[in-house]
Amino acid sequence: MASHIPLVEEDRVIGLDGKPLAPLPVNAWAGLPFEVHPHMRKGEVAHRYNPHPLLLVRLRTHGRSRIRSGHSVFDLTLAPGQVDVFGTGFHMDHGWWDCTPGEVLAVELVPERVHATLGEETPCVDPPTRLSVRDPVLEALFTCMRTEVASGCTSGRLFAEGLSLSLLARLRELYGSSQLRAPTSRKLSPRQLQDAMAFIEANLGADLSLAALGRQLSMSSSTFAKLFKASVGTTVHSFVLSRRLARAEILLKGEASLSEIALSVGFASQSHFTEAFRLRTGRTPARARRQIEPPPPSPAPYLQA
Repeated sequence: MASHIPLVEEDRVIGLDGKPLAPLPVNAWAGLPFEVHPHMRKGEVAHRYNPHPLLLVRLRTHGRSRIRSGHSVFDLTLAPGQVDVFGTGFHMDHGWWDCTPGEVLAVELVPERVHATLGEETPCVDPPTRLSVRDPVLEALFTCMRTEVASGCTSGRLFAEGLSLSLLARLRELYGSSQLRAPTSRKLSPRQLQDAMAFIEANLGADLSLAALGRQLSMSSSTFAKLFKASVGTTVHSFVLSRRLARAEILLKGEASLSEIALSVGFASQSHFTEAFRLRTGRTPARARRQIEPPPPSPAPYLQA
Protein backbone atom coordinates (compact mmCIF):
# COMPACT_ATOMS: atom_id res chain seq x y z
CA MET A 1 0.00 0.00 0.00
CA ALA A 2 1.31 3.44 -0.93
CA SER A 3 1.93 6.25 1.51
CA HIS A 4 -0.98 8.54 2.33
CA ILE A 5 1.36 11.39 3.34
CA PRO A 6 1.74 13.36 0.09
CA LEU A 7 4.70 14.91 -1.68
CA VAL A 8 4.46 16.72 -5.02
CA GLU A 9 7.06 15.90 -7.66
CA GLU A 10 6.93 17.85 -10.94
CA ASP A 11 3.19 18.56 -10.41
CA ARG A 12 2.49 14.88 -9.68
CA VAL A 13 1.28 13.83 -6.23
CA ILE A 14 3.37 10.99 -4.80
CA GLY A 15 3.82 9.49 -1.34
CA LEU A 16 6.85 9.22 0.89
CA ASP A 17 9.65 7.01 -0.41
CA GLY A 18 9.39 3.29 0.25
CA LYS A 19 6.38 1.09 0.95
CA PRO A 20 5.17 2.10 4.44
CA LEU A 21 5.61 -0.40 7.26
CA ALA A 22 2.67 1.19 9.10
CA PRO A 23 0.56 3.02 6.50
CA LEU A 24 -2.38 5.30 7.01
CA PRO A 25 -5.29 4.82 7.28
CA VAL A 26 -5.11 1.13 8.20
CA ASN A 27 -2.89 1.44 11.29
CA ALA A 28 -5.82 2.59 13.51
CA TRP A 29 -3.83 5.58 14.75
CA ALA A 30 -6.21 8.37 15.88
CA GLY A 31 -3.71 11.24 16.14
CA LEU A 32 -2.00 13.39 13.53
CA PRO A 33 -1.20 11.52 10.27
CA PHE A 34 1.68 9.17 11.13
CA GLU A 35 3.51 6.56 9.07
CA VAL A 36 6.58 4.36 9.44
CA HIS A 37 8.76 3.79 6.36
CA PRO A 38 11.92 1.78 5.69
CA HIS A 39 14.86 4.11 5.07
CA MET A 40 16.15 3.40 1.57
CA ARG A 41 19.93 2.88 1.53
CA LYS A 42 20.59 5.03 -1.53
CA GLY A 43 18.47 7.43 -3.47
CA GLU A 44 18.29 10.55 -5.57
CA VAL A 45 15.26 12.78 -6.13
CA ALA A 46 14.54 16.11 -7.79
CA HIS A 47 11.89 18.82 -8.09
CA ARG A 48 9.59 17.92 -5.21
CA TYR A 49 7.95 19.73 -2.34
CA ASN A 50 5.73 18.96 0.65
CA PRO A 51 2.33 20.77 0.59
CA HIS A 52 2.02 20.65 4.40
CA PRO A 53 4.58 20.81 7.22
CA LEU A 54 6.34 17.47 7.52
CA LEU A 55 8.39 16.05 10.40
CA LEU A 56 10.78 13.12 9.98
CA VAL A 57 12.71 11.18 12.64
CA ARG A 58 15.28 8.55 11.66
CA LEU A 59 15.90 5.33 13.55
CA ARG A 60 19.10 3.20 13.28
CA THR A 61 20.29 5.07 10.17
CA HIS A 62 23.87 6.33 9.65
CA GLY A 63 25.10 8.06 6.51
CA ARG A 64 25.19 11.26 4.48
CA SER A 65 22.75 13.40 2.56
CA ARG A 66 22.76 16.58 0.48
CA ILE A 67 19.72 18.75 -0.29
CA ARG A 68 19.68 21.73 -2.65
CA SER A 69 16.81 24.22 -2.40
CA GLY A 70 17.21 27.35 -4.48
CA HIS A 71 20.51 28.95 -3.49
CA SER A 72 20.73 26.92 -0.25
CA VAL A 73 22.68 23.67 0.01
CA PHE A 74 22.37 21.42 3.08
CA ASP A 75 25.13 18.86 3.68
CA LEU A 76 23.70 16.58 6.36
CA THR A 77 25.03 13.77 8.52
CA LEU A 78 22.32 11.14 8.98
CA ALA A 79 22.17 9.56 12.42
CA PRO A 80 19.61 7.83 14.68
CA GLY A 81 17.32 10.30 16.41
CA GLN A 82 17.91 13.04 13.85
CA VAL A 83 14.85 15.25 13.31
CA ASP A 84 14.08 16.99 10.03
CA VAL A 85 11.37 19.67 10.06
CA PHE A 86 10.17 20.72 6.60
CA GLY A 87 8.03 23.86 6.55
CA THR A 88 5.02 24.25 4.26
CA GLY A 89 5.98 24.10 0.59
CA PHE A 90 9.69 23.39 1.11
CA HIS A 91 11.10 22.96 -2.42
CA MET A 92 13.80 20.35 -2.88
CA ASP A 93 15.42 21.03 -6.23
CA HIS A 94 17.74 18.07 -5.78
CA GLY A 95 18.50 15.59 -3.04
CA TRP A 96 20.55 12.43 -2.58
CA TRP A 97 21.48 10.16 0.32
CA ASP A 98 23.70 7.17 1.08
CA CYS A 99 23.18 5.41 4.42
CA THR A 100 22.72 2.18 6.34
CA PRO A 101 19.24 0.59 6.58
CA GLY A 102 16.82 1.93 9.16
CA GLU A 103 13.38 3.46 9.55
CA VAL A 104 11.83 6.87 9.02
CA LEU A 105 8.97 8.02 11.26
CA ALA A 106 6.84 10.69 9.59
CA VAL A 107 4.14 13.06 10.86
CA GLU A 108 2.22 15.39 8.55
CA LEU A 109 0.77 18.60 9.99
CA VAL A 110 -2.41 18.79 7.91
CA PRO A 111 -3.97 22.20 8.77
CA GLU A 112 -7.48 20.75 9.16
CA ARG A 113 -6.25 18.05 11.54
CA VAL A 114 -4.13 20.52 13.50
CA HIS A 115 -7.12 22.86 13.90
CA ALA A 116 -9.31 19.93 14.96
CA THR A 117 -6.72 18.98 17.59
CA LEU A 118 -5.93 22.46 18.89
CA GLY A 119 -9.27 24.19 18.30
CA GLU A 120 -10.28 26.74 15.70
CA GLU A 121 -9.34 29.62 18.00
CA THR A 122 -5.67 28.60 17.94
CA PRO A 123 -3.30 29.71 15.15
CA CYS A 124 -2.11 26.81 13.00
CA VAL A 125 1.36 25.43 13.66
CA ASP A 126 3.66 26.04 10.68
CA PRO A 127 7.29 25.65 11.78
CA PRO A 128 10.21 26.87 9.65
CA THR A 129 12.46 24.33 7.96
CA ARG A 130 15.14 22.95 10.28
CA LEU A 131 17.20 19.99 9.08
CA SER A 132 19.36 17.53 11.00
CA VAL A 133 18.48 18.84 14.46
CA ARG A 134 18.55 16.91 17.73
CA ASP A 135 15.50 17.18 19.94
CA PRO A 136 15.14 14.43 22.57
CA VAL A 137 11.54 15.44 23.29
CA LEU A 138 10.38 15.10 19.68
CA GLU A 139 12.38 11.89 19.33
CA ALA A 140 10.70 10.43 22.43
CA LEU A 141 7.23 11.42 21.22
CA PHE A 142 7.83 9.82 17.83
CA THR A 143 9.14 6.67 19.49
CA CYS A 144 6.00 6.47 21.65
CA MET A 145 3.89 6.79 18.50
CA ARG A 146 5.93 4.02 16.85
CA THR A 147 5.44 1.73 19.85
CA GLU A 148 1.72 2.44 20.01
CA VAL A 149 1.19 1.71 16.31
CA ALA A 150 3.28 -1.48 16.58
CA SER A 151 1.02 -2.65 19.44
CA GLY A 152 -2.10 -2.18 17.31
CA CYS A 153 -3.03 1.15 18.93
CA THR A 154 -4.33 -0.63 22.02
CA SER A 155 -4.21 2.46 24.23
CA GLY A 156 -7.06 4.11 22.32
CA ARG A 157 -7.90 7.57 21.04
CA LEU A 158 -7.06 9.48 24.24
CA PHE A 159 -3.46 8.30 24.15
CA ALA A 160 -3.01 9.08 20.44
CA GLU A 161 -4.60 12.51 20.81
CA GLY A 162 -2.51 13.25 23.88
CA LEU A 163 0.72 12.42 22.05
CA SER A 164 -0.35 14.61 19.12
CA LEU A 165 -1.12 17.52 21.45
CA SER A 166 2.26 17.10 23.13
CA LEU A 167 4.00 17.13 19.74
CA LEU A 168 2.20 20.32 18.68
CA ALA A 169 2.96 21.95 22.03
CA ARG A 170 6.64 21.13 21.56
CA LEU A 171 6.65 22.67 18.10
CA ARG A 172 4.96 25.82 19.39
CA GLU A 173 7.49 25.99 22.20
CA LEU A 174 10.37 25.77 19.74
CA TYR A 175 8.99 27.87 16.89
CA GLY A 176 5.88 29.69 18.13
CA SER A 177 5.37 33.18 19.48
CA SER A 178 5.62 34.09 23.15
CA GLN A 179 1.84 34.52 23.18
CA LEU A 180 1.39 30.90 22.15
CA ARG A 181 3.86 29.72 24.77
CA ALA A 182 2.36 31.73 27.62
CA PRO A 183 1.23 29.38 30.40
CA THR A 184 -2.37 29.44 31.57
CA SER A 185 -3.58 29.68 35.16
CA ARG A 186 -7.16 28.80 34.25
CA LYS A 187 -8.83 25.67 35.53
CA LEU A 188 -12.16 23.97 35.03
CA SER A 189 -14.91 25.28 37.28
CA PRO A 190 -16.14 22.85 39.97
CA ARG A 191 -19.29 22.22 37.92
CA GLN A 192 -17.31 21.64 34.72
CA LEU A 193 -14.97 19.23 36.49
CA GLN A 194 -17.93 17.39 38.00
CA ASP A 195 -19.62 17.09 34.60
CA ALA A 196 -16.41 15.88 32.94
CA MET A 197 -15.78 13.23 35.58
CA ALA A 198 -19.40 12.09 35.44
CA PHE A 199 -19.13 11.68 31.66
CA ILE A 200 -15.89 9.71 32.06
CA GLU A 201 -17.41 7.40 34.68
CA ALA A 202 -20.47 6.79 32.50
CA ASN A 203 -18.35 5.95 29.45
CA LEU A 204 -15.35 4.04 30.82
CA GLY A 205 -16.08 1.17 28.46
CA ALA A 206 -16.07 3.39 25.37
CA ASP A 207 -13.11 4.56 23.28
CA LEU A 208 -13.17 8.04 24.81
CA SER A 209 -11.67 10.96 22.90
CA LEU A 210 -10.62 14.47 23.84
CA ALA A 211 -13.06 15.80 21.23
CA ALA A 212 -16.00 14.01 22.88
CA LEU A 213 -14.97 15.23 26.34
CA GLY A 214 -14.44 18.77 25.10
CA ARG A 215 -17.88 18.83 23.47
CA GLN A 216 -19.51 18.14 26.83
CA LEU A 217 -18.13 21.48 28.05
CA SER A 218 -18.34 23.34 24.70
CA MET A 219 -14.57 23.72 24.32
CA SER A 220 -11.85 22.47 21.99
CA SER A 221 -9.85 19.29 22.61
CA SER A 222 -6.66 21.18 23.47
CA THR A 223 -8.41 23.65 25.80
CA PHE A 224 -10.14 20.83 27.66
CA ALA A 225 -6.92 18.80 27.95
CA LYS A 226 -4.99 21.82 29.26
CA LEU A 227 -7.65 22.89 31.80
CA PHE A 228 -8.26 19.32 32.96
CA LYS A 229 -4.57 18.78 33.70
CA ALA A 230 -4.41 22.14 35.53
CA SER A 231 -7.43 21.10 37.62
CA VAL A 232 -6.56 17.47 38.37
CA GLY A 233 -2.77 17.46 38.11
CA THR A 234 -2.57 14.66 35.55
CA THR A 235 -3.36 14.11 31.89
CA VAL A 236 -6.81 13.00 30.74
CA HIS A 237 -5.43 9.66 29.53
CA SER A 238 -3.70 8.93 32.83
CA PHE A 239 -6.81 9.86 34.82
CA VAL A 240 -9.09 7.72 32.64
CA LEU A 241 -6.66 4.81 32.91
CA SER A 242 -6.72 5.11 36.71
CA ARG A 243 -10.52 5.12 36.77
CA ARG A 244 -10.67 2.10 34.45
CA LEU A 245 -8.32 0.14 36.69
CA ALA A 246 -10.24 1.19 39.80
CA ARG A 247 -13.49 -0.03 38.22
CA ALA A 248 -11.76 -3.26 37.21
CA GLU A 249 -10.62 -3.91 40.79
CA ILE A 250 -14.25 -3.74 41.88
CA LEU A 251 -15.36 -6.08 39.10
CA LEU A 252 -12.65 -8.59 40.07
CA LYS A 253 -14.70 -9.29 43.20
CA GLY A 254 -17.51 -10.60 41.01
CA GLU A 255 -17.78 -13.56 38.68
CA ALA A 256 -17.13 -11.92 35.31
CA SER A 257 -14.20 -13.33 33.35
CA LEU A 258 -11.03 -11.30 32.92
CA SER A 259 -11.76 -10.77 29.21
CA GLU A 260 -15.27 -9.53 30.03
CA ILE A 261 -13.89 -7.12 32.63
CA ALA A 262 -11.23 -5.86 30.20
CA LEU A 263 -13.78 -4.99 27.51
CA SER A 264 -16.30 -3.54 29.96
CA VAL A 265 -13.80 -0.94 31.25
CA GLY A 266 -12.46 0.08 27.84
CA PHE A 267 -9.35 -2.03 27.23
CA ALA A 268 -8.74 -3.36 23.73
CA SER A 269 -7.94 -6.87 24.96
CA GLN A 270 -7.36 -8.95 28.07
CA SER A 271 -3.59 -8.83 27.48
CA HIS A 272 -3.62 -5.02 27.35
CA PHE A 273 -5.71 -4.92 30.54
CA THR A 274 -3.30 -7.34 32.25
CA GLU A 275 -0.24 -5.29 31.32
CA ALA A 276 -1.79 -1.97 32.41
CA PHE A 277 -3.00 -3.50 35.69
CA ARG A 278 0.42 -5.02 36.40
CA LEU A 279 2.24 -1.74 35.73
CA ARG A 280 -0.05 0.18 38.10
CA THR A 281 -0.41 -2.39 40.91
CA GLY A 282 2.60 -4.72 40.60
CA ARG A 283 0.42 -7.80 40.19
CA THR A 284 -1.73 -9.35 37.50
CA PRO A 285 -5.55 -9.24 37.61
CA ALA A 286 -5.62 -13.02 38.10
CA ARG A 287 -3.35 -12.78 41.12
CA ALA A 288 -5.33 -9.84 42.50
CA ARG A 289 -8.53 -11.88 42.20
CA ARG A 290 -6.95 -14.82 44.06
CA GLN A 291 -5.84 -12.49 46.87
CA ILE A 292 -9.32 -11.06 47.44
CA GLU A 293 -10.46 -12.23 50.86
CA PRO A 294 -13.77 -14.12 50.71
CA PRO A 295 -16.58 -12.53 52.70
CA PRO A 296 -17.09 -13.94 56.22
CA PRO A 297 -19.65 -16.74 56.39
CA SER A 298 -23.16 -15.73 57.36
CA PRO A 299 -24.09 -16.70 60.90
CA ALA A 300 -26.19 -19.83 61.20
CA PRO A 301 -29.86 -19.07 61.70
CA TYR A 302 -31.03 -19.34 65.33
CA LEU A 303 -32.82 -22.60 65.85
CA GLN A 304 -35.38 -22.82 68.60
CA ALA A 305 -35.62 -26.03 70.52
